[in-house]
Formats: sequence, C-alpha cells, structure tokens
Amino acid sequence: MNPTDQLSLGFDQQEASATPVPLPGGHLGLPDGRSLPMEIRRSRRRTISLQIQAGSLRVSAPTWVPRSEIDRVIESKVRWIARCLDAEEERAANRLEPHEEWCDGAEIRFLGEACRIRLDAGTATIDWNATEGLLRLPLPAHASPDQIRDRVHGWMQAQAEDILRERLELLASAVGLQFQRFSLSSARTRWGSCTSDGHIRLNWRLVQFPLPVIDYVAAHELAHTRAMDHSPGFWDEVEKIMPNYREAKDVIRRARI
Repeated sequence: MNPTDQLSLGFDQQEASATPVPLPGGHLGLPDGRSLPMEIRRSRRRTISLQIQAGSLRVSAPTWVPRSEIDRVIESKVRWIARCLDAEEERAANRLEPHEEWCDGAEIRFLGEACRIRLDAGTATIDWNATEGLLRLPLPAHASPDQIRDRVHGWMQAQAEDILRERLELLASAVGLQFQRFSLSSARTRWGSCTSDGHIRLNWRLVQFPLPVIDYVAAHELAHTRAMDHSPGFWDEVEKIMPNYREAKDVIRRARI
C-alpha cells in the first residue's frame, strides 16, 4: 500500500459512550464519472481514516461521529480520492509476467485467444495457425523450458512491433493527434508510457490481450500528448480517442498477469 493512499483526519471526542450506529457503504461518485465501492466501519478511534485499497474506498470512523460529518469529510476529499485511485490503477500493472508453463501442449494467450504450443523439430520457422489455435516452434521434444519461453517471447515481440505500432498510428490518425516516436517496452511496472516530447512506449506483452484492450492503452498514452496528468481533462481526451474505453480500462486494471 502506498502511504499516499491513506488519509486520517482528527476530531475532538464528544461522547465516548455514544451508541455505535452501523453505517451502510454503497458507492461514491467521482468527478470523472467513475463509481467507487465504499465501505464504512465504526470503531473506538479518534480520527476518520480514508483508505483506497483494491479499487474501493474504506472509511474508518469513531463511533460518536455522525454520518453527516463522515459524508462531509468524504465529499471534501473526493479529488484526493480520485487521484489515489488513479495511482492505484497505475500500479495495478506491476506484475506483467504471466504464470505460464513452458512445454509442449502448454497454453498461452495471443490477441485474447488461447494458443497452444507445439514442438516440431521438422519445421524450419515458427508458424502460428489462428484457425487451429496452434503455435508451432522449430524445437525438439526435449527442448528446455527456457528455450521454449525465449522462442515464444521473441515471436511475440516481433508481432508486437507491427501490431502495436499499427494500432497507435490508426488511433492517432483518427483524431488528428501526433506522437514523435514509438518503441516497445519490456517494463515490469507499467503497460505504457509517454514522455513530454511525445515518445510513446507500449509493453510488448499487450499482444496477449484483445484489440480493444490494446487500443485503450494506446489511447491512454496518446492522451498524454495533450495532458501529462490524470485530470478530468485527460480522461476527456481518452474518450475522444476511444469513446467506449471504460470496459477495456477495467480489464487492464484488473489484470494481474
């Protein structure tokens, strides 16, 4: 948990013997239209604590503070809550490497579809058959897991160079945006990045996802050519590029691969 994702606000205790009142949680509406699940807990404490965790807001409050005061505090901190949620979503991609087995018959994902590995020493090149969902590798049956992984990752990176560049250029052209440079990334902490001078990097592992998810990450980085923060104006730019981005955003936010 990042320490900036928790906030405590103190109050002078009034009636320590006040009867605790169970409070419902529900959802908190954010300025950019997102709805954040919210849980409220009462306890013998002297502060109201707001904590963003696993995509939800946890509120801990003293037993004697009325619900109206809790709601007022939450409302006053709604922009802080939105910023913390953005930061959590950025960190959600910190496990990019899937748990995969590297052997004959193992399954990987490519463009959102299941793809089964076949070792075939009789073939000279890697062959992907989308109809059959097979990826044939020119390796013998006794190939080591490291050999298989390296061949698959090398093939994926070659595919990503073309696919990710094509999607990025297509989206940029559709809305009249420009970026200065594109390159693949092997980062272990994020799906994409954009520098202030317009250099966009996209993680080659994105080719494991369906095209709408790839497009969302590309749109996210393109929007940074207009706004380098995650303000409401930034999300307006994302929506201009990809009006139906929210479902794809949810997919990549939940991905712990």
